[in-house]
Amino acid sequence: MASSVILMCKYGEVTLVVMATRGFGFNDLVESIHRKWQNLGSFELFYAVADHNNCILDNDEDFCSMIALAAAYGVTCIDVSVGVISSTIKCGTSFGEQNGECVRSFEYGECSNFQGEEEDPLDKFCAHHETVRLSAEWVNLLKCVGQEFRGGVVEFKACLCKYAVEVGFKFKYLKNDRSRVTAECCKKLDGCTWFIHASLERSNDFFVIREFHKEHNCLGTFFSSKNPRMTSKLIAKEIVEEVRSKPSYTPIECVKHFEGRYGCLIGYYHAWLAVEKANNDLYGDFQLSFDKLRWYAEELKEKNPGTVMDVEYCNETNRFIRFFLAFDACIKGFNYCRPILAVDGTFLKGRYKGTLLSAIGKDADQGLFPLAIGVVDSETEANWQWFLEKLSTVITCSRPLTFFTDRHSGLVKYVPTVFPTGYHSYCLQHLKGNLRDKLSGRLSNGFREKVVNLFNDCAHAPTVITFAKALEELCTVGGASAKNFVDSLPLKRWTNAYFEGRRYGEMTSNAAESFNNQILKFRHLPICELVDKIRVLIMEQMCNRRLLSNKWSSYVCPVMEKKLVDCFNKGRTWHVAAANDDIFEVFSQPTVVVDLMKRTCTCCRWQLHLFPCVHAVTVIQKTEKQMYDYIDPYYTIEAFQLSYEGTINPVPTLGAPVITKESAIILPPKTRRPRGRPKVARIRSRGEKVRQMVCGRCGKLGKHNRRTCKEVVD
Repeated sequence: MASSVILMCKYGEVTLVVMATRGFGFNDLVESIHRKWQNLGSFELFYAVADHNNCILDNDEDFCSMIALAAAYGVTCIDVSVGVISSTIKCGTSFGEQNGECVRSFEYGECSNFQGEEEDPLDKFCAHHETVRLSAEWVNLLKCVGQEFRGGVVEFKACLCKYAVEVGFKFKYLKNDRSRVTAECCKKLDGCTWFIHASLERSNDFFVIREFHKEHNCLGTFFSSKNPRMTSKLIAKEIVEEVRSKPSYTPIECVKHFEGRYGCLIGYYHAWLAVEKANNDLYGDFQLSFDKLRWYAEELKEKNPGTVMDVEYCNETNRFIRFFLAFDACIKGFNYCRPILAVDGTFLKGRYKGTLLSAIGKDADQGLFPLAIGVVDSETEANWQWFLEKLSTVITCSRPLTFFTDRHSGLVKYVPTVFPTGYHSYCLQHLKGNLRDKLSGRLSNGFREKVVNLFNDCAHAPTVITFAKALEELCTVGGASAKNFVDSLPLKRWTNAYFEGRRYGEMTSNAAESFNNQILKFRHLPICELVDKIRVLIMEQMCNRRLLSNKWSSYVCPVMEKKLVDCFNKGRTWHVAAANDDIFEVFSQPTVVVDLMKRTCTCCRWQLHLFPCVHAVTVIQKTEKQMYDYIDPYYTIEAFQLSYEGTINPVPTLGAPVITKESAIILPPKTRRPRGRPKVARIRSRGEKVRQMVCGRCGKLGKHNRRTCKEVVD
């Protein structure tokens, strides 16, 4: 057949599309129809080409006539009708095991009362859900002499291996090079005649089957789910899309995928190697990715003017040192976010490790707003100083900022130095973890948590008087350990009562921790692909939130609007008495005083959150004043829309230069193996709180689940 023809096989309301390429014959068509409608029984075929309708299609001669007629009229799509009958065509299908492969025999001619295989009555008592293996089509990859493979020797050898895996036999190469491939069955000494030979067609660089003996005279390995031709390279080609959709795709998932969807058993090492090769095919080489980062920085700046991306490397050794990235859209959008930043670092899991540093803000609707990221070899004082200095160059607004960090020595030392007009707040979550560590030992968990809760009360105490009372109770209960820990902390770095800046109700660096969790599935990628995945993440986030905000019709963002509604419902039963136009007394339990002009309340929540508290909302509503006049502009929809007004443009890789090890300028950094056995999961600090869970098997509260439970169950 000179060219391919599409056969539209219609039976009832269902149409089967079959591509009839070179080497495709009548028996192949009947087999395709039988696979589609397995309970069809006896059927007859008719086709229509141009003005010729109801032409009988009964054998290979009719099939060739149909193709010739279509070529004469220039038709590439032929309608084939399938009709069920009691005679004319007998499609009797018998499955048997012959010479190591599954044989399907078709008989054509007269038949009577053929109804297919009888259903075993026992099937109804043990019914199974039928699944179609993804490898079922592999048996048709090698068809006949003259079949062409446009992908050359690579495509032919891949099809040959898949064919052997699905049919279930082993073969060996007699000739194997770029221009010719010859293979025979490993059971040739036992009399097996299976043989195939293909060579290169010089005129078009296609690989063509020159000789093919399909028959097997051996048992082969048909009953085995393992085959040495199921190589890691072949597996990698099959799981590329799985890895693309899920970058954290694991070898265990690969093993289960092939067993459940292909019916093949593969080893863990083969699966691991296949995942590595699939990642390499998708994302490139780890070593060359550092030099690719140089090209990526130039393209990113060209597509997004105003973006700051600096790649540093040693001029003497050409080793990568670190890089910094802040998108122009994020730099401009941060001016309309609250002046707070959570700064933190997280470990990278690629071949050359490293640490990703990030500075994350929060928008008007309490969403994460990434401002800048950086990659360094480790968390050191020098690297934190470099990152903070780079960060100071992209912050264009002169307003004082509040930073939330842990107590890393580099942050404690350089945040006040690089940002002298800013304010530095220690993350309360980290401080409580440090206190648990100080209290570790023979103390019970209940006592330790009681001391930590008292410390939490000290941090949240709104006034100096309430702080003094909470501190006294903490030192009484916690003893010298708690007192020494509090004495080591500057009060203006962690308490509400002594903090000099504005924290907008924030007490932790959870924004940065949440961002680290967002990019968790990207942390094992090469550095250039990691940066690009983060770019796509921020680009989609900005676009989605920009479109979402266009649907909002209020003045305040939805999350903050809900807080206003909750405050109004909570204080509806309270009585309000006016002292003058601005000062009011709210008769709650206990009573408080609200000053609308100064925007203060004696509960101190309005001053700390810079958002009306329940008492202020009650006063504003019952005095019929305009609520939105007392809302900080950073919480409005207008500020939200201005934050996401900018656009991060894509960076296409089409036309990117091909980088080789010989042409690479930037080399990967030198790394050293850490001491001890590699850890799979993060080791928790000695005093870190572990979330308790209820086991689904024994019902007890502890640190185990149903899978790891070893308790005795009655």
